Amino acid sequence: MRDRLALLSLLRPLGPRVVAGLAAAMLLVTLLPALTAGSLGWLVARAVVVARDGAGLGTLTAPLLLVAVVLFLDLLAPDLVQAFRDWTALRVNGEVRKRVRRALSSPAGIAHVEDQAMREAAGLPAVDTASINIGTGAQGQLWLLARFAGAAASAGLVALYSPWVAAAVLGCMLVQRRILVKQYSTIVRELPQMHRAGRGADYWEQVAGGTAGAQESRIFGFGPWATAEFGRHADARADVMQRVMNRGKGMHWAVFGLSAGSAGLAFGLVTASALDGDLTPARLATTIGGVLGLSSMGVMGFEAIYIAAALRQLAALRTVDGLLDDGAGPAGQDGPGGPGGPTVPGALAAPPVSAAFYAPAAVVRRKDLGRVGASITFEDVWFRYPGTERDVLRGLDLHIPAGDSVAIVGENGVGKTTLLKLLCGFFTPTRGRILIDGADIGTVPPAHWRDRIAVVFQDFARLELSARDNIGLAALGRGAPDEAALREAAGAVGILERIEALPRGWDSVLSPAYKGGGDLSGGQWQRIALARALYAADEGAGVLVLDEPTAALDVTAETELFDRLMDTAHDLTNIVVSHRFSTVRRAARIVVVADGKVAEDGSHAALMELGGMYRTLHELQAERFRQAETDVDADAAAAADGSAAGGCAQADSEEAGR
Repeated sequence: MRDRLALLSLLRPLGPRVVAGLAAAMLLVTLLPALTAGSLGWLVARAVVVARDGAGLGTLTAPLLLVAVVLFLDLLAPDLVQAFRDWTALRVNGEVRKRVRRALSSPAGIAHVEDQAMREAAGLPAVDTASINIGTGAQGQLWLLARFAGAAASAGLVALYSPWVAAAVLGCMLVQRRILVKQYSTIVRELPQMHRAGRGADYWEQVAGGTAGAQESRIFGFGPWATAEFGRHADARADVMQRVMNRGKGMHWAVFGLSAGSAGLAFGLVTASALDGDLTPARLATTIGGVLGLSSMGVMGFEAIYIAAALRQLAALRTVDGLLDDGAGPAGQDGPGGPGGPTVPGALAAPPVSAAFYAPAAVVRRKDLGRVGASITFEDVWFRYPGTERDVLRGLDLHIPAGDSVAIVGENGVGKTTLLKLLCGFFTPTRGRILIDGADIGTVPPAHWRDRIAVVFQDFARLELSARDNIGLAALGRGAPDEAALREAAGAVGILERIEALPRGWDSVLSPAYKGGGDLSGGQWQRIALARALYAADEGAGVLVLDEPTAALDVTAETELFDRLMDTAHDLTNIVVSHRFSTVRRAARIVVVADGKVAEDGSHAALMELGGMYRTLHELQAERFRQAETDVDADAAAAADGSAAGGCAQADSEEAGR
């Protein structure tokens, strides 16, 4: 019962008037069988009076008019109410999706986003397979209550003839519904498997006939194979549906037997009573109509499967809602810490963070404050990802003074990106702490800290927004972006000319899917992401973090861009993670991470002289570049020799011809 009420509560955002109107419309439709039976009974009673007593035909006007109105409603109302129900389901689905998004964006960290169970729970309330979704379940629960009200009205009409007959037919109807509920529960249990098969079919349909694999399927010739994969997944989905239907065949025969038996028995008793003279024609018409209305309730509507599926989605929604109860509060809201807030036990006793640190980023600008870089300290930081047994960071100690530029290098998987995620507050260290200007990061409101840090991730967001909004993300929701700052950021990373060349300039959506949109290369998108971070710095961020910021650029372009970035952000605390040593060697300080901790720390020259891991990795990469250049030179020489030989042969041929 609690779950059923929770389903109905999903209708609350529609407003009391809409819900009341929907309930009234549903009730009208479900009462139509009883209204039809009652109006026909009244018409028959008046017709008997006219035939027996010779009363005027005007006596039939009122009942005829009522019958006409009821029949008209019977033709029109169901379709109108169905449209109302569909609209309601769409609105509820939209509200639920917003609710899920709010919950997912609530925690300060991102551990829940990377948790498979939570991802599945978050996806389930948004499932919309044909008409099976949480919205149809919510309105289906209201429709079910209306149907029971209609059944009660029909049972009341039958009870006027015989309460025992009414009770018998009503009992058979409830048994029928119980049987069908069991069958539909089987269907709901198979829904996840149908969804999986459906996702596979949808994916391979796009690969085989859409834009996802249009080029590769033709170049590599795997189009027929992809089509076969689509067919395999589509057949798997059909097999699941057929299996469910086969399981329900026996139940359908049982339901048919109960329905036919109960209705036949009732009709037989009513007819016998009428022939014996114990039942008037009017009462006969009313009772038969009531039996038909009751029998129709025994035929399970689709609301049963809607409700059964929605109850599973509701359980998943509760799991996602639990994120709001974890103490994080909605995204952008102050958490623990900040001025006057509680502190984490054991936090370093340090001078209070400046008021500018806690001011809204859209108000405090770098140009107004001057040097606003923050000092960062990792103290004996250990970390392992939830659900794993391996420590990625193992007692890492690192201090970065305010305004310094540090490059972090190391082999894949040693924890470089993890270090940045901890700095961003996406995860909490398993052990140890991170200090920002001497304050434990756990005491700093997440929203305030993230106003102070600008990050370019490896998998940065390519948003289908205008160029202006893509770069000015830090200003969205806080007022209009500063046009001069946008142009300055775009110019600093070399993307300004490309933006101004787009069909609509800064207003062009960065996607070819939109009219007037623009298509950017991977390298150009990377420059957009870098400009986004620089604009955030102009809005007040004092820490600039770049995780493989120029992976899509060639070495020459990367070197040039890196130098420009360092010049532009010279007054910030800069942290750069890169696998290209030719770039990071320009950093004043280089930190080598290995085995989850700092292995080496110093300038390029100092680390090369040390002869440790940095020098080994640097020389290995340099050798690869030299080998690549040698191969290119050899290919060019071979091509030149071939061209010269071809020219000599052609000259000899021409000479012989002369």
